[in-house]
Amino acid sequence: MKRLIMATLSALILLTVNSAEAIVSAQSKQHFSIKIETTIKAPAEEVYQQFLNVGDWWESSHTWFSDASKMYIEPKANGCFCEVNGDKEAMHMTVSMVMPNKNVQMVGGLGPLQSMGVYGHMSWSFEEKTKGLTTLSMSYLVKGFVGEESNMMAKAVDSVLNTQVKNLESKFK
Repeated sequence: MKRLIMATLSALILLTVNSAEAIVSAQSKQHFSIKIETTIKAPAEEVYQQFLNVGDWWESSHTWFSDASKMYIEPKANGCFCEVNGDKEAMHMTVSMVMPNKNVQMVGGLGPLQSMGVYGHMSWSFEEKTKGLTTLSMSYLVKGFVGEESNMMAKAVDSVLNTQVKNLESKFK
Protein backbone atom coordinates (compact mmCIF):
# COMPACT_ATOMS: atom_id res chain seq x y z
CA MET A 1 0.00 0.00 0.00
CA LYS A 2 2.84 2.39 0.88
CA ARG A 3 4.43 1.80 -2.55
CA LEU A 4 1.12 2.50 -4.28
CA ILE A 5 0.73 5.80 -2.40
CA MET A 6 4.32 6.82 -3.19
CA ALA A 7 3.88 5.93 -6.88
CA THR A 8 0.63 7.93 -6.98
CA LEU A 9 2.32 10.93 -5.36
CA SER A 10 5.22 10.80 -7.79
CA ALA A 11 2.79 10.68 -10.70
CA LEU A 12 0.83 13.64 -9.29
CA ILE A 13 4.01 15.70 -9.04
CA LEU A 14 5.04 14.85 -12.59
CA LEU A 15 1.57 15.63 -13.96
CA THR A 16 1.50 19.07 -12.38
CA VAL A 17 5.03 20.26 -13.09
CA ASN A 18 3.71 23.52 -14.64
CA SER A 19 1.63 24.55 -11.65
CA ALA A 20 2.33 27.45 -9.31
CA GLU A 21 4.91 27.45 -6.55
CA ALA A 22 3.90 25.50 -3.47
CA ILE A 23 1.94 27.39 -0.86
CA VAL A 24 2.14 24.82 1.91
CA SER A 25 1.52 26.96 5.00
CA ALA A 26 2.21 24.28 7.63
CA GLN A 27 3.40 20.70 7.64
CA SER A 28 4.44 17.91 10.02
CA LYS A 29 4.14 14.11 10.18
CA GLN A 30 0.60 14.59 11.52
CA HIS A 31 -0.74 17.32 9.25
CA PHE A 32 -0.32 19.76 6.41
CA SER A 33 -2.17 22.89 5.42
CA ILE A 34 -2.43 24.50 1.99
CA LYS A 35 -3.68 27.99 1.21
CA ILE A 36 -4.22 29.46 -2.24
CA GLU A 37 -5.57 32.91 -3.04
CA THR A 38 -6.19 34.61 -6.37
CA THR A 39 -8.18 37.51 -7.75
CA ILE A 40 -10.68 36.87 -10.52
CA LYS A 41 -12.16 39.58 -12.75
CA ALA A 42 -15.80 38.62 -12.25
CA PRO A 43 -18.54 39.14 -9.66
CA ALA A 44 -18.56 36.69 -6.72
CA GLU A 45 -21.89 35.19 -7.87
CA GLU A 46 -20.40 34.24 -11.25
CA VAL A 47 -17.24 32.77 -9.71
CA TYR A 48 -19.36 30.79 -7.24
CA GLN A 49 -21.62 29.42 -10.01
CA GLN A 50 -18.61 28.40 -12.10
CA PHE A 51 -17.08 26.75 -9.02
CA LEU A 52 -20.22 24.64 -8.64
CA ASN A 53 -19.78 23.50 -12.28
CA VAL A 54 -16.68 21.60 -11.20
CA GLY A 55 -16.80 19.32 -14.24
CA ASP A 56 -16.06 22.35 -16.46
CA TRP A 57 -12.74 23.22 -14.81
CA TRP A 58 -11.37 20.25 -12.86
CA GLU A 59 -8.72 18.33 -14.78
CA SER A 60 -9.74 14.88 -15.99
CA SER A 61 -6.27 13.56 -15.14
CA HIS A 62 -7.12 14.17 -11.46
CA THR A 63 -10.33 12.15 -11.34
CA TRP A 64 -10.93 8.51 -10.52
CA PHE A 65 -12.46 7.68 -13.93
CA SER A 66 -10.58 10.11 -16.23
CA ASP A 67 -13.56 12.29 -17.15
CA ALA A 68 -14.06 15.50 -15.16
CA SER A 69 -17.37 16.16 -16.93
CA LYS A 70 -18.81 13.41 -14.72
CA MET A 71 -18.07 15.40 -11.53
CA TYR A 72 -20.53 17.53 -9.59
CA ILE A 73 -20.92 19.45 -6.33
CA GLU A 74 -24.26 19.49 -4.49
CA PRO A 75 -24.35 22.89 -2.73
CA LYS A 76 -26.08 21.76 0.48
CA ALA A 77 -25.06 20.36 3.87
CA ASN A 78 -24.20 16.67 3.43
CA GLY A 79 -24.08 17.27 -0.33
CA CYS A 80 -21.70 15.33 -2.49
CA PHE A 81 -18.56 16.40 -4.34
CA CYS A 82 -18.80 13.28 -6.45
CA GLU A 83 -17.97 11.61 -9.73
CA VAL A 84 -20.37 9.22 -11.45
CA ASN A 85 -19.43 7.52 -14.70
CA GLY A 86 -21.87 4.78 -15.61
CA ASP A 87 -21.86 2.23 -12.80
CA LYS A 88 -18.62 3.63 -11.35
CA GLU A 89 -19.00 6.14 -8.50
CA ALA A 90 -16.64 8.02 -6.21
CA MET A 91 -17.26 10.50 -3.41
CA HIS A 92 -14.36 12.94 -3.33
CA MET A 93 -15.62 14.98 -0.36
CA THR A 94 -18.80 15.76 1.58
CA VAL A 95 -20.13 19.31 1.65
CA SER A 96 -20.38 20.44 5.27
CA MET A 97 -21.47 24.08 4.92
CA VAL A 98 -22.80 26.37 2.19
CA MET A 99 -23.18 30.14 2.24
CA PRO A 100 -24.21 30.84 -1.38
CA ASN A 101 -21.87 33.17 -3.26
CA LYS A 102 -19.63 33.42 -0.17
CA ASN A 103 -18.26 30.08 1.10
CA VAL A 104 -18.39 26.32 0.61
CA GLN A 105 -16.77 23.95 3.09
CA MET A 106 -16.12 20.25 2.57
CA VAL A 107 -14.63 17.37 4.51
CA GLY A 108 -12.76 14.32 3.25
CA GLY A 109 -9.58 13.20 1.61
CA LEU A 110 -8.86 13.84 -2.05
CA GLY A 111 -7.26 11.14 -4.20
CA PRO A 112 -4.81 8.89 -2.36
CA LEU A 113 -5.63 10.63 0.94
CA GLN A 114 -8.87 8.62 1.05
CA SER A 115 -7.00 5.38 1.63
CA MET A 116 -4.86 6.91 4.38
CA GLY A 117 -7.73 7.46 6.81
CA VAL A 118 -6.85 11.11 7.43
CA TYR A 119 -9.28 13.96 8.08
CA GLY A 120 -9.40 16.78 5.56
CA HIS A 121 -11.25 20.11 5.71
CA MET A 122 -11.45 22.30 2.60
CA SER A 123 -12.88 25.81 2.38
CA TRP A 124 -13.59 27.84 -0.77
CA SER A 125 -14.35 31.53 -0.14
CA PHE A 126 -15.61 34.08 -2.67
CA GLU A 127 -15.21 37.72 -1.58
CA GLU A 128 -16.06 40.60 -3.88
CA LYS A 129 -14.02 43.44 -2.38
CA THR A 130 -14.48 45.69 -5.41
CA LYS A 131 -17.42 45.47 -7.83
CA GLY A 132 -16.60 42.84 -10.45
CA LEU A 133 -13.38 41.70 -8.73
CA THR A 134 -13.52 38.57 -6.56
CA THR A 135 -10.88 37.21 -4.23
CA LEU A 136 -11.03 33.41 -4.36
CA SER A 137 -9.44 31.74 -1.33
CA MET A 138 -9.03 27.99 -0.96
CA SER A 139 -7.62 26.29 2.12
CA TYR A 140 -7.18 22.59 2.78
CA LEU A 141 -6.13 21.19 6.14
CA VAL A 142 -5.25 17.50 6.36
CA LYS A 143 -4.77 15.87 9.79
CA GLY A 144 -3.86 12.34 10.82
CA PHE A 145 -0.71 10.31 10.58
CA VAL A 146 0.63 11.24 7.16
CA GLY A 147 4.08 9.93 8.11
CA GLU A 148 7.50 10.38 6.57
CA GLU A 149 5.93 11.14 3.19
CA SER A 150 4.22 14.26 4.58
CA ASN A 151 6.47 16.71 2.73
CA MET A 152 6.02 14.94 -0.61
CA MET A 153 2.28 14.53 0.01
CA ALA A 154 1.85 18.22 0.87
CA LYS A 155 3.73 19.33 -2.26
CA ALA A 156 1.76 16.97 -4.50
CA VAL A 157 -1.62 18.04 -3.11
CA ASP A 158 -0.62 21.70 -3.29
CA SER A 159 0.44 21.29 -6.91
CA VAL A 160 -2.82 19.57 -7.87
CA LEU A 161 -4.95 22.18 -6.09
CA ASN A 162 -2.98 25.06 -7.62
CA THR A 163 -3.70 23.58 -11.04
CA GLN A 164 -7.42 23.32 -10.27
CA VAL A 165 -7.59 26.93 -9.02
CA LYS A 166 -5.79 28.12 -12.16
CA ASN A 167 -8.27 26.16 -14.29
CA LEU A 168 -11.20 27.79 -12.50
CA GLU A 169 -9.59 31.22 -12.87
CA SER A 170 -9.02 30.63 -16.60
CA LYS A 171 -12.80 30.41 -17.15
CA PHE A 172 -12.88 34.20 -16.67
CA LYS A 173 -10.08 35.23 -19.03
